[in-house]
Amino acid sequence: MQITQFNRLLAIIAASFFVAQATAQEEPLLLPVEKKVKAKAEDEQDTDDLELGWLDGLQSGVESSVENTARWIDNFFGDSRAFDGDYDSKGRLSVGPEWSQYDGWKVRSSFRAQFTLPNTEERFSAIIGRTNFDDFTVEEQTSYRGSVIRSDRGDQEWIVGLGFNPNQGEANRFSISAGIRGGLKADLYTHARYLYQYRIDEFKQVRTRSSLFWRDSDGYGFNQRIDIEKSASPEWLSRFTIDATRAERIDGIRWHGSFAVYHLYGNERAVAGEIWYEGETKQEVPLREWGLRAIHRRQFARDWLYLELSGGLHWPREELAHRREAQWLIGLEFEMWFGN
Repeated sequence: MQITQFNRLLAIIAASFFVAQATAQEEPLLLPVEKKVKAKAEDEQDTDDLELGWLDGLQSGVESSVENTARWIDNFFGDSRAFDGDYDSKGRLSVGPEWSQYDGWKVRSSFRAQFTLPNTEERFSAIIGRTNFDDFTVEEQTSYRGSVIRSDRGDQEWIVGLGFNPNQGEANRFSISAGIRGGLKADLYTHARYLYQYRIDEFKQVRTRSSLFWRDSDGYGFNQRIDIEKSASPEWLSRFTIDATRAERIDGIRWHGSFAVYHLYGNERAVAGEIWYEGETKQEVPLREWGLRAIHRRQFARDWLYLELSGGLHWPREELAHRREAQWLIGLEFEMWFGN
């Protein structure tokens, strides 16, 4: 009788041990076939992480470089060692080859980085980038959510400067910046910009951006951009944009316009169709180019990396002696976001 009770006690202790082990691991007991499937999936995940680990290293390297640059610039306004935390930096880096039947191969690259300076009590921020100057604005296009339907066009140039951006609401923002554009050309600039957003109703809004500037190359001038957006549902968005620049050393008005329709069909996936046109009044050919293209944009491998494929036709013409003909246009772009 005692032996029987002792055996029961051993059985209870053994059962309790196995239950405790299973509970601690928080994993159900698996059949041999299920274990093989799970192990294979884990191995594939580990292999993917190893193969794409260089992407994480690249992003980490860019963030580290921006962080070191922020500390170096902040040091001019005080002792950067007094600030031990991370700088509030954000930005994006993109590289993309593009082939045009008219121009041949080009590699478009863009870089934007912005970070606040603690030694100025965060009243000023430094801005560094290689992008289209007229689209380079403090606190503009910095959210991951909007990136899936973002696509800039225009000539790129290096820009380094300081910006002042008072805390303001979503409806209006004012910023002032000054610096150098054009890389080694050292084209000094200063400008003040005012962004105003007005929501007409639940589905439509108007956004205007007005800029007063002085550039060493163009003199004093004014830039005005207007965006009209309509969203019938969270999955659809249409946008009409017109952008015009007038300056002392520009003959006439340099302008650019576009109309695009975006469709978000999945998590950070979108397709779009775009028509654009650009030119300059008082030129031999006022309409320099117009075209249309289809775009597919999605997250790729990481939640901070995007892949964009595009293709279409454009009709360029630079001189009256040239004939305007349809030319094919194909592009590929990788874009990496970093920072907050």
